[in-house]
Order: sequence, then C-alpha cells, then structure tokens
Amino acid sequence: MADLLRARLPPLLLVVCLLSSAAAWQEDLVARNPNTTLDEESVLKFSGNLSHNDHFKLLERDGNSLLIGARNIVFNISLTDLTERRDERLEWHSDPQDVQLCIMKGLDEEACHNYIRVLAKRGDEELFVCGTNSYKPRCRNYKKNPELGYVPDGTERDARGICPYSPKHNSTVTFVDGELFSGTVADFAGSDPLIYRHPLRTEQSELKQLNAPSFVGSMEYGDHVYFFFRETAVEYINCGKRVYSRVARVCKKDQGGSYKHRYSWTSFLKSRLNCSIPGDYPFYFDEIQSISTVQSGVYGGRPEEVLYAVFTTPVNSIPGSAICAFRMTDLVDTFAGAFKHQEDMNSNWLPLKNSQVPSPRPGLCVNDSRQLSDAHLNFIQSHPLMDGAVPSLHGRPLLARTSLRHRFTKIAVDPQVRAADGTLYDVLFIGTDNGRVLKAVNAASGSGTVRAEPVLIEELEVLASGAAITNLLVSRQPDAPPRLIVVTDDEVRALPLHRCGDKALRCADCVRLQDPYCGWEAAGQRCAPVDSPAWPEGVAVVQNVSHGVHPHCAEDDARYEEELYFATIPKSREQDSSDAVYSAKTLAVAVTTTCLLAMVIGFMAGWLFSRRWTRNQQRTKYYETDSTCLKQADTVALPVKTDNRGDIAQTQPNPEPTSFVGNNGKQINIVVNQTKPTLDRKTEIEPGYDTLQKKRSAYL
Repeated sequence: MADLLRARLPPLLLVVCLLSSAAAWQEDLVARNPNTTLDEESVLKFSGNLSHNDHFKLLERDGNSLLIGARNIVFNISLTDLTERRDERLEWHSDPQDVQLCIMKGLDEEACHNYIRVLAKRGDEELFVCGTNSYKPRCRNYKKNPELGYVPDGTERDARGICPYSPKHNSTVTFVDGELFSGTVADFAGSDPLIYRHPLRTEQSELKQLNAPSFVGSMEYGDHVYFFFRETAVEYINCGKRVYSRVARVCKKDQGGSYKHRYSWTSFLKSRLNCSIPGDYPFYFDEIQSISTVQSGVYGGRPEEVLYAVFTTPVNSIPGSAICAFRMTDLVDTFAGAFKHQEDMNSNWLPLKNSQVPSPRPGLCVNDSRQLSDAHLNFIQSHPLMDGAVPSLHGRPLLARTSLRHRFTKIAVDPQVRAADGTLYDVLFIGTDNGRVLKAVNAASGSGTVRAEPVLIEELEVLASGAAITNLLVSRQPDAPPRLIVVTDDEVRALPLHRCGDKALRCADCVRLQDPYCGWEAAGQRCAPVDSPAWPEGVAVVQNVSHGVHPHCAEDDARYEEELYFATIPKSREQDSSDAVYSAKTLAVAVTTTCLLAMVIGFMAGWLFSRRWTRNQQRTKYYETDSTCLKQADTVALPVKTDNRGDIAQTQPNPEPTSFVGNNGKQINIVVNQTKPTLDRKTEIEPGYDTLQKKRSAYL
C-alpha cells in the first residue's frame, strides 16, 4: 500500500496526507520554563553503596525519615537534608548456605543477596521486613528500641507469596487491619502469580483470574483492597496476544468458601482500565506502569476522589505515554455492572444476563463467606471479569506524549495546591526512563467543568546519566522546604518543587509559567513562591494559572517588545519610521502560508496537466488503431467455385471485409465458416460445383 501511494501521489500531496493523518494526535507540549538544568546546590543526594547496585525501592515513611530498602540494608534517610542516620540502619545478610544454593541454581553472584522488597509498619513500635534472601524469600519482625532503634525480635517466617524471588520482579503489598495483602509470584521461575492474604489466594493456573500479571500498586478503599496490574488479556486470546491494564479487588473480610474452596477468594473480581484517545477507532495506552495515592479534592466544581495512573503503549508499538485520571466512584460502579461470559473456548466474550447471576451478587462483601453455596463460588471462579471498563475522568488522557527518547515510569501528586485566586490545582510530577521529571497541571481545574487543558510547566533533566526513575514522592516537612524525592536503582535525590526565579525575569514570563506555586511581586519586581514566608503582607500576587496572561503585565510586555525592537534594528534605521519591521511570528505565518499555497497550486496544476495529457494520449491511440484496422481490412473472403477435379473455377470479390490483421500480426476472421461432417441427401447440388455443405456464419 505504501509503494502504491508513493507511485500514485505527488510527493507534496503525500506529505500533506501524512500531516493531516497526524492531526488527531495531541501535540507534544512544550515546557513553559525553558530551563531544563538544575542548580546542583539546590539538589540533595544520597548514593548508598558506590561499589554495587542497591536496587533502591522507596518503601515507607517513618516520621521525618524515609525507610529505603536496598541490598542487605534498610537505610534510614532524613527528609530534612537527605543524610543517613547510620545508628538506625538495618542490615540483613543472607546465610552463606543460602548464597551457595543460589549460585548452584545457576544465578550470578549479583542476584544472590538479600534485596529488601517488603517493609511495612505495624503501629509505631513494630516493623515488618521481607527480602529476596538469595532467591529464598524470608520475613522478619523488628521492634523499636529507644536507644538502638529497630532490632529483630527473633521471629522469622517463609515469605513465599509475600515477597518476590527476584529484585527486578514487580510486586505490591498493603497492610490492612494488621493483615498483609500481596500481589506477587510464589515460585522460583515466576510462573505462579497470585493475590494473597493468608491463607487465601487466587486459583493456580486459572488464566481467567490472573494471566502473567505485572503488579504496579495496591491500596485499601472502603470494604475492599484494590490491586492494579497489567496482564495478557484472556478475552482477546482468540484474536492474538494483547496486554490490558486491570484493577482487581477482594473483600478485606473474605474468609474463603466452604471445605472445597476454603483457600480461595470468594470476592475476587477484575475490570479493565480505559486510558485511550477517543474516536471511531480509539487509540489505547494499554500498559499501566504506576499509580498515585487517592486524592480528595474539587474536580469539575464538585468534591471527588481521584486516582492518577501512568500508561504506555507496548514496546513494539508507536512509542507513547499518557496520564489518565479515574474517579473512584466510576471504578466502584464498574464492579456493579454486567459480567463477561464465554460460552466455550471458541466463542466471543459477551455480557451475561442478570437473570443468570446468582444471589447474593458475587463480589459483594458478606458477613461469613463460608456460608455461600458451591454454585455461587463456582460462578465467581468462572466469571471474574467485568464487561465494562473503568472510564477516565476527562474521557481522554490528561496528558499524552509520543517520543522515541523516553517513556513515563512513575507519578507523584501534590494535591489541591491553592493558587492566588483560590482555585485548587493538582500538580503532577512525572518520572521517565531517561532520568527526566515533567511537571504538569490541568489549567481547566477551576473552570467548573470536567475537561482537560494540560500545561507542561517544566521538563527537568534530573540525572545526566539517563537512569530510569523508579519512584517519586512529594515530601512536606515543617522544618524543611517542600521537596520532590526522586529514586533510581542506585541513587536518591531531593529537589525543590518549584524554580520560580529561574529565567522568569519579567511579569509576563512569570505569569506565563502557569505554575500555581509562583506569582509576580510587582513591588520587588521578582517571580517568587506564593506560599513563601518572605512574601510581603498586603502585596497583591500577579498570577493566572488558567490562561497564562494578566492585565498587569500588558505594559511590561509592550515595553519589552519596544526594547527588543530597538535592540535588534540598526541605529541608522531608528530614525526612519516608514520602514516596515515584521515580527518573527508574522514572518513565520507568512512563510507557512506561502508554502501551503505553493503546494496547493502546484498540485492542481500538475493534476490538470496530467489529465489533459492522458486524454490526448488516449485519443491518439484510438485514431491509430482505427486507421490500422481499416488499412488491414483489404483482404476479402471470396466464394470459391471448383470443378469436379477440385481446381478453382471462379473467384468473385465480396463487398464486405471478412478478416483483418490485428496489431499483433495475426489474422482475425470476421466471418467464421463452420461445416458439418455429413450432408443431407435431399440437398440439391448446383451443376459445376463440388458438393456443398451446410454452413453457419458467426459474425464477430
């Protein structure tokens, strides 16, 4: 098809077609703040062990400290200055025999260590820690000592089903009412995924429940615990292989079923998350990568609870990333809809009729799940998938980007930041796989309607090495400025949430940032943080997050344009007011318009010329063929008269031509004589002629 288009369409028309087909994509936003570099003095760093990769994972807050799991160590990092409290460091090394067994299994020495992957606080005095332990996961309890910090209490347990075997495997854990809910794998090869809370788990090898999932997060909400993951879609398997984003839930008080189902969930359900660009054929961002915590605030003029998530396209697809927001009410309502049903393995998945759903409805939390009937439990094991998908808040991604350079990995939210006019905005911080952090906001948050107008405030290169960002956290401490904690595999950094004064030296530049943190102080002629204690009392803040312009800056803009004009034109022309000077924007519009007109005129001229030339060629070819036929039709068919010996007796011309020679040189008969092998005896024969046969003439 591509070769055909190149052959049929002029090159300029092909370019126009490609540009028009790309118009449906959201254009990649340009950062308002052009400064992409960081002042190293404002960035705090913690590198851990420089001799090896720690595989850092941000796990838990402990007051004004961060507990960060690493290789054989849990680091206790101060949020104030990002320094380690070495006296509160927890070290846990694998036993030598476990290391030897790990190496004997064929793994390299780097993998045969204890990487801390589960860490949760059970109250103020107890800490629960689990590690990979050289591919033999173990868990420990730690008690807090007033003098020594956390110390092990001597209890240890097997961590299969709680902690992954590999430090690179995606897993998630959530502590709810003293019980641990986990989403991970339960075997060495990583082929037995499960959602687990002792003693309940998802069914083993049941693809309708879990089909090669990769967990990205979990949380408690209402009476349920929710798990977010991506997996191979079982409902798409008859059409090929495809990955979908999912949200699954189980009841916190699920006690399992009757004797046959005593180790199985009786409330497990899952649904698809829809993050797509709408249209006749929606474009889906199918692979979820990260979720935020649930944010409570005002959205579209009404109070809502919202969850943000990072999505990407598959690695062999158009490289794209997106941020979608979901109402928790929409998410909960999805599980009250129809169930998906497949009649047999070759049938389509269709919604199930309500009359076929048992009562009480599967998935609801009951007082004692052990009293449910076997029919009820068999139904929920064979129908865990909901028919409807969870719709995104804005009906489309809040922010989308197509880039060959990077993809989104993590998201953190500073919720409901108050602007100078009182409007509340969620400020989004988005990490990428090449060491960058994007800062964005929805400018339409204060409009009273649910719509997306994304603004990319800045795009910062946090790590020059290009290391992938594995976690983000917004930290606000009373004795320290608010910071963004950025985590990679081998480094932790803390950077300010805003850089108001960087290159925003004029009122218009400051307002144009559309940054809820920043405003223009007219008295001091500076762009400064709105919530800064140094902001003078009674001084009005010049800010406009929704549109990026302010009347106060109009005079400043005019003066700046005048200064720019006189700084760029030659001195000899300053006195000549008759010379026309055009701005760069005017010239760009003129050049673009000229190019488009030239393309259209050139295409029309070429099309008219080609049409006339084709018509002349066809007319010339017709005349030549007609003349040739007439000239070559001189050969006529003559009736033949023979004597009794078979010699030719007489030949007379035929007034109508019966054959001619075609263009390929072969003779073409106009009249074809067909003879029969026998003759009726009653046929009269004219004297002087040979026996005549009956003839049939076919005119072509």
